[in-house]
Amino acid sequence: MMIEGKIMDFFKISNLKEINKDTKRRVAALGFFDGIHLAHKEIIVSTVNKARATNKISTLITFDKSPKEYFTKTKLNLITPEHIKLKILDELGIDEVYIIEFNDLFRKLTKEKFVDDVLVRLNVDDVYCGYDYSFGYQGQGSPEFIKEYTDYNINVNVIEKQLLNGEKISTTKIRELIKNGDLSSYYKFTGRPYKLSGEVVKGRQLGRTINFPTANINLVDNCVVPEKLGVYITKVKVLGKYYKGITNIGRNPTVSNLDKIFVETHILDFDKEIYGEFIELEFYKFIRSEKKFNNLDDLKLQLELDREIAYKENLENII
Repeated sequence: MMIEGKIMDFFKISNLKEINKDTKRRVAALGFFDGIHLAHKEIIVSTVNKARATNKISTLITFDKSPKEYFTKTKLNLITPEHIKLKILDELGIDEVYIIEFNDLFRKLTKEKFVDDVLVRLNVDDVYCGYDYSFGYQGQGSPEFIKEYTDYNINVNVIEKQLLNGEKISTTKIRELIKNGDLSSYYKFTGRPYKLSGEVVKGRQLGRTINFPTANINLVDNCVVPEKLGVYITKVKVLGKYYKGITNIGRNPTVSNLDKIFVETHILDFDKEIYGEFIELEFYKFIRSEKKFNNLDDLKLQLELDREIAYKENLENII
């Protein structure tokens, strides 16, 4: 399947025979790229720069799911779901993306077949990847193998381990930061705020009774959600515009006894009906832990204090 974008072309492949042979020469970035952190960006930007300098196509080759998810048969929540990942890649200047379905056929693909049926078929002249990149059956393929197998006709550029303040920049690290609610550090490791998105659905509408309406969000993706429950200052994109917001991630213990995590946002200076609308949240700062209040009046008083904090914060200064 091919989807034409304004700038970037997107191909979703379930069988490698679906990759069309053409005469275009390519520079390819290889990896899963969940989170697109600073080390990933180094690979991607290097790919784009090389392609532009040599008048070639910058191509990113990735999978629809983490190989770890396939082998463990456990659903792995993503840091950057596909629609967000594609938007970021487009902004970074990638010309085309191939997302290969990690199915049983691909699992059994030898390292030689991966080079022949993907890299050679796509006329790849240069590859950029991380130092720990592997491919093919049981991960037997390595960057060095690509060079040797192709008689050095494919130039392989390995991006070494990247550090920030002495810590390795990795998907594992930023996943940990999200879970801990340390979203200002997440920004430093990725260069952008953490995002969640979803459809606004009807909740219990209790916020209206205390003059504090909230958008109850049904997340559209299986994505990583902070496990540090409480209130965050956010930027909310709704109906094509941005607003400040205060977002609660938690169980709403004052009004609910359900063992369910809710994501609810009060949008500052906004009073439109938005049920059914798709909204995006950018997280900037954790301001307090969730707590159970004695009554709705106490809850309202705290929410008013939260709102005042959000009004005073300059989001650009937070990060």
